[in-house]
Amino acid sequence: MDAKTPLASDAGFRPETFFVGRTEGAGVVRDVAGRVARRCTILTLGTRREADGALRFDETFTYDDGEVDIWRWTMTPGCEGRYMVAESSAGSGIVGHRVGEDYVVSFHRAVGRDPALRSLKFTTRFTLVAPDLALKAVKITKFGAPMAAMAAFHRRVAG
Repeated sequence: MDAKTPLASDAGFRPETFFVGRTEGAGVVRDVAGRVARRCTILTLGTRREADGALRFDETFTYDDGEVDIWRWTMTPGCEGRYMVAESSAGSGIVGHRVGEDYVVSFHRAVGRDPALRSLKFTTRFTLVAPDLALKAVKITKFGAPMAAMAAFHRRVAG
């Protein structure tokens, strides 16, 4: 790459285009001490409604312990880099937004069967590193205290 070659991330991460179709990826969840707690594969399948431009996609996490967790998303681009977002378990009224070239969304969601894991806050940041590859960094907190973190990637799959 030379000085004239644009960076892959010049366009920034745009969920309304990146998640149309299929992505495949993987992630690792770390506990507060930084130890690997779980690993997962991630699959997304998305479509855009032409009538209103809304993106609908399912995000399936398959963990190494056998748990499968499906997150069902709907997002609509708004003005000034904002997105109206809903997820089947987190509810509606979530606002995602652009921060520089990244896309960031924060929301509360219950996970798993453990009552201690109810209403965790997820702050997720997507960064485009190539036209077909995005990094995802997730901070998971409860009452402001760190609980876990996830590092993952999504790669668009042609098809």
